[in-house]
Amino acid sequence: MGTNAYDGYFEIKKGLDGVYLEIFEAQPGGVNPTLEQMEQRLRSSDIAGFDLIAVEEAMTPGFDKATVKVLTIENGIADGDEPFRIEIVENKMMARITFYPSDMPFDKDLIIRRLKGRGIKVGINHELLDALAEDREYNVPYIIAEGVPAIDGKAAEIDFQFDTDKSAKPEMDDQGNVNYKKLNVISNVKKGQLLARLVEMKEGVEGVNIYGDPIAPRKPKPVKLRFGKNTVISEDKMSLYAACDGLVKTFEGKIIVNNVYEVPNNVGTSTGDIEFEGTVIVHGNVLTGFSIKAKGDVEVLGAVEGAEIISRGNIILHAGIQGMGKCHIEATGNIQARYIENAEVVAGGDIHSEAILHSNVTCKGRVTVEGRKGMISGGAIKAGEAVETKILGSHMGTVTEVDVGIDPGMLAEYSELRKELPKISGELAKLEQVINLLNKRKEVEGALDQEKQDMYMSAVRNKIFLTNKVKQAQVRFDELEEMVENKNNGVVIVNKELYPGVKVSIGSVSTYIKDEISYVKLVKNGADIKMSSL
Repeated sequence: MGTNAYDGYFEIKKGLDGVYLEIFEAQPGGVNPTLEQMEQRLRSSDIAGFDLIAVEEAMTPGFDKATVKVLTIENGIADGDEPFRIEIVENKMMARITFYPSDMPFDKDLIIRRLKGRGIKVGINHELLDALAEDREYNVPYIIAEGVPAIDGKAAEIDFQFDTDKSAKPEMDDQGNVNYKKLNVISNVKKGQLLARLVEMKEGVEGVNIYGDPIAPRKPKPVKLRFGKNTVISEDKMSLYAACDGLVKTFEGKIIVNNVYEVPNNVGTSTGDIEFEGTVIVHGNVLTGFSIKAKGDVEVLGAVEGAEIISRGNIILHAGIQGMGKCHIEATGNIQARYIENAEVVAGGDIHSEAILHSNVTCKGRVTVEGRKGMISGGAIKAGEAVETKILGSHMGTVTEVDVGIDPGMLAEYSELRKELPKISGELAKLEQVINLLNKRKEVEGALDQEKQDMYMSAVRNKIFLTNKVKQAQVRFDELEEMVENKNNGVVIVNKELYPGVKVSIGSVSTYIKDEISYVKLVKNGADIKMSSL
């Protein structure tokens, strides 16, 4: 017989009434056993008087499996036969022996000769044979030889360094409180971050059947790191890294990093708060109580309610803000919104809108309000360079404050120092009083007790610290004050109506509008604010 895994094979089966050949047909690509092979095997098993004619008749194409009686045994045992039967099972991986009642003694050497005569070379269990010599049951099969099965190779695995299952599951703290605004739907990554690594495949181990034929292990399918946009693979193809900040995910079997995160509907309970390393585009609204924090730009095609949006880039709000006094919008760059109402808006660049109503708006550049309404009414507007609008205030005399010409951040620092300096100086004066009192007591008593000495040393240390702090704060305050006093390039431009109730501050100079004025430009002129017609 061949050693091809697809070859056919046969087994000798012995029963009380005779000897049988159990023949298994070859699979496509293999060959069937021949009559010569069967004859040789029967003779090596000390079986005589067999007839193979019926075997040839049974092996017609497509027979699959045939059991043919080749020898009839009278009285249960044929001449020269032994009181046991050996059969091959499990696709040549196992040999079983079955004993029958007999007056013949147990002969281990005979059994081994029969096994080897049938070509069995591997896995003969000598310890079992020794045990069976002492005690055995009849008509019970014992496994007397076993092959060594092949150990299949283990396929390579991809060790993902991010959560590939981003179902909307809320975040839970250590106390079991669930935060439904934190749904963990985004896997943020940084440029250069490891995304996945390939764990190498393990080679299989070859096996062997009881005839000594090798059994090849199954080779696992090859696995590769499939990568897409914004990713970089290592030279050895074993590690994958992010090429930019953004959202990592698998798409069509590939690992990709998107630097744009798109929300198809609203930012709300279905998304939770959004925190993203790149740009965020929202195709719906941003609902009250939710937030967006992005390292890139933020673009909202719908409206923004009482929400928070913070961007280190620009913010574009196509339908504007209806903040209800709960909205905070902040961008490092520019902010563009169709309208801004009842909100707090802060920009490191310019702000552009069609209407700003009852809002606190701050930017380092220009605030430009134009379009069909072009109105600023209510609230406070602070701009480092200029404010330009069609209408400023309202005919109802709505209180509106406009402050230009000074960087709002610098102005905030100046105001804070103006409040803080007197407090620090007051604390310093109190420390000096304590030190003076303790010095006098020391002069009178000659020494201080431990408690008073500790108090004295603490006061001295704090005095040194506060003295340095006052000096530094005073220097900075003087710098800012000079800048505030001398800032003259701020401008307010009203392209239609300027109403009473508006306070305009340019640099350190302020004026209240008492009469309605049309088409006017306001600039600082020395200690006054000069108005000129457009």
